[in-house]
Amino acid sequence: MASKDEIDLRKVHVIAPHTIQSSCFLEAVNQHLPATLHHTVEEALSLAYLNTEHERVLLIDVGHVGVEQAFEELGRARLPEHTYLALINVRRDALWVADCVLHGVRGLFFTDDRFELVLRGIHALMSGAVWISRETLLAAATLPAREHAGDGHGAIGALTRREQEILGMICVGSTNQEIADKLFISTNTVKTHIYKIYKKIHVPNRMQAALWGAKNL
Repeated sequence: MASKDEIDLRKVHVIAPHTIQSSCFLEAVNQHLPATLHHTVEEALSLAYLNTEHERVLLIDVGHVGVEQAFEELGRARLPEHTYLALINVRRDALWVADCVLHGVRGLFFTDDRFELVLRGIHALMSGAVWISRETLLAAATLPAREHAGDGHGAIGALTRREQEILGMICVGSTNQEIADKLFISTNTVKTHIYKIYKKIHVPNRMQAALWGAKNL
């Protein structure tokens, strides 16, 4: 059994039932990224707060923890810094998919996703990317009930062609490294562009930028 210190440094925290299927999934993830299994959101958060200096993914099995229950528990304690929330075993026809984006979910993995795709998404989340389809981001951006991004009127014209290109890549989940590789620039240059994008469209983070971009690009 892993020691407490080893668990504190785990990069993937899976909240799922203690079943053979979950154990097999955890074993497969562990071949690529250190991961641990929790039965409750509260249990995972208690460990995440012990070390907030490292990026980690909180991966909630919505078949085990209902969406409403998960958001209720997360609402009682804000996510630690550098902790990225994702949902797994999501039904594609679930009516709440777009709304969950506004709760801070950065990644969605569906019941029919292959493991290789899930693993790729986890790596993307660890790099600070968003693993959500543009269609879902657009649906979230057009929900009328909440304010979630800056005003798009006029802001699109303030973005340079390169900034619009990078924002579009953010919308489809590209990491900084992937953007840099495609545009033949350094990751530091990508970060500078993204910082300028945030300032121009008046958003605080990558998720809000993706929402804004899905609505306005």
